[in-house]
Amino acid sequence: MGALFDFDAPLPQVFDVLRERLRSSFADEQFVSWFDRFELLRVQPERVTFAAPNSFIRQRFQSKYRDQLESVVRDTLGEPGCEVSVLVPEQPRFEANGLAAESGLQSEVSRGVSTGEGIPSGSGPSNGHLQEELPANGTTFGAQGLQPEPVEVRQVGNIDSAVERFGWASSELGSLNAGHTFDNFVVGPCNRLSHAAALAVKDNPGRTYNPLFLHGNVGLGKTHLLQSVCHAIREQNPKARVLYISCEEFTNRFIHSIQARCLDLFRAFHRSVDVLVIDDVQFLADKEKTQDEFFHTFNVLYNTQRQIILSSDRSPSDIPTVEERLLSRFRWGLVAELDVPCFETRVAIVKRKALSRRVQLPDDVAYFIAERIDTNIRELEGAIIKVVGVATITQRPIDTALAEEALRGVVVSRRSRKLSVPDIVQAVTEHFAVTTRDLTGKSRTQAISVPRQLSMYLCRELTDESLESVGRYFGNRDHTTVMYGVQKIKDRITDDPSMAQLVATLRRRLTGG
Repeated sequence: MGALFDFDAPLPQVFDVLRERLRSSFADEQFVSWFDRFELLRVQPERVTFAAPNSFIRQRFQSKYRDQLESVVRDTLGEPGCEVSVLVPEQPRFEANGLAAESGLQSEVSRGVSTGEGIPSGSGPSNGHLQEELPANGTTFGAQGLQPEPVEVRQVGNIDSAVERFGWASSELGSLNAGHTFDNFVVGPCNRLSHAAALAVKDNPGRTYNPLFLHGNVGLGKTHLLQSVCHAIREQNPKARVLYISCEEFTNRFIHSIQARCLDLFRAFHRSVDVLVIDDVQFLADKEKTQDEFFHTFNVLYNTQRQIILSSDRSPSDIPTVEERLLSRFRWGLVAELDVPCFETRVAIVKRKALSRRVQLPDDVAYFIAERIDTNIRELEGAIIKVVGVATITQRPIDTALAEEALRGVVVSRRSRKLSVPDIVQAVTEHFAVTTRDLTGKSRTQAISVPRQLSMYLCRELTDESLESVGRYFGNRDHTTVMYGVQKIKDRITDDPSMAQLVATLRRRLTGG
């Protein structure tokens, strides 16, 4: 078979042909897992040189896919004697405790874009930038006079480049709350598993639970636990590079890096940390490019046994419009839920929060606050601030009468708080034994379409959300689809007594009526 293209063709053109052949020759999962991140460095009749993102993928290629990859390359080029070599960027070296002792320079292969900067003749694996996969005959790259010809790479530089250019801190703990430590965290039945898991990760990062995924409604202590782990790891190892960041900030940085044409710096920075902590990861929903970038960042960190900690306001299976390949990775480690604290735990939290403000609350006042506010810890803390503030301003002693007066306009309970779309979806999915991903997916079976339409109906009846916002939550459906679903439920309520009873039951459960 003759070659399909001229060897003098531009690398991007050659790479496009090779990628399509690889994609058609491997199963989708194999291609995404092992070859989607390959880069093409050089094409010659006798050898094709790729770059893999890390040594783990290179080793997997060597042990399982080398023959198949060479067969595809030879068939595509029409060169039966062509061999395949794979380079990998240098990975950070690790100390015994699993945290990187130093980052060093990072190198990222350019996607077929020549910068004119090659590797000097005579450099090999010891140059600290690239390592060569051993050829099939066992000859090491650079040995016995086999010197590498210049390859096309773009030098990223060290982490200080990103810090200087974007203002990113190499270990961003300045934004952490100094009070969010394990010592200040109140443990109860609602959060015992999450607390124990966070302690285990702190003691053995990258090896105990990786990733650690914490989920629960707002104000239940997810951020407190995440930041506690960050503080503890840095206390144990001041050299550890710990990055705590919100999902929104990760997305903004990614977009900024694309606009500034320095995606290589973004990748070098975020893939060289020892511990990556991302809060509110549910905001990845509907952000396809950011999901793809985070997927590869996750793989690099996980494959080099560096710790990943994530939080969300819902479980992985209930995050809509996030790719399944990413959700499956969220479940690789431990998924732990934080629930609403029970009365006894709320009393302990109220007393602890008051003491942090140097106030000793009487027991009856602590019981009053814990009984009246049963939604989340954030509301409890707000109530304490209000009570202490009123007492300070009026110079009155703190008692139940003052507490009742202070909280008269701000009392929040599960019966009185404003409903949200996730609240309604949770009630419906629990009743019908389906998942949020079912409701936001494309299935039109009656077992899914009825709960979906019922959720849309209740969202319109019990919240102020517009047709457009409800449609966005249910898989980016347009407003006409929501209108159709709402009308279907209205018609069934009129014609079907069982549907009317079901709607009334769900309404009572949601409103506390």
